Amino acid sequence: MRVTVFFVLIIINLTLQSTILRSVSVFGISPDTQILIIVSYAILRGDMEGAVFGFFAGLIRDMMFCTVIGEYALLGLLTGFLAGKPFRNFFRENDFLPLFLAGVLMIMHECGYYFLTYLLQGETDFFYYFHRIILPETAYSVILAIPVYRLIHFINGKVEEREKRMRKLF
Repeated sequence: MRVTVFFVLIIINLTLQSTILRSVSVFGISPDTQILIIVSYAILRGDMEGAVFGFFAGLIRDMMFCTVIGEYALLGLLTGFLAGKPFRNFFRENDFLPLFLAGVLMIMHECGYYFLTYLLQGETDFFYYFHRIILPETAYSVILAIPVYRLIHFINGKVEEREKRMRKLF
């Protein structure tokens, strides 16, 4: 059940991200809600599930939009693992943690993407990329961090309730 629900969520997110969110871009920058979903899921479910979720979310994104398969899968795996590692026992209704963690991990994710995509091709103007792409995209995405976290928290709660009911049947 959990796999199906979150697979559908990934597909819906990638569809929205490639259509609607592109139309609300500011200066050519649109928010990356996939990272927000990976971070939210990892905070709620832990490092290992976060890493697996991030890997498959990135792999689906690679297969749908990229010419090289594996970049977003690797970055999603690392993002999910790092987001879930230190925060196993915290107050889940806390909104500051997902906001802060999304900002930090968004910067790390985008720096990793720069390294895998541009630096290995010989483009070494990191500060231009950081100033023009990473910071605006992070700021734009962090605005959506709390609503996305609350949505994932709600969906996760419903899935956990259903799993508890299903376990009682057996």
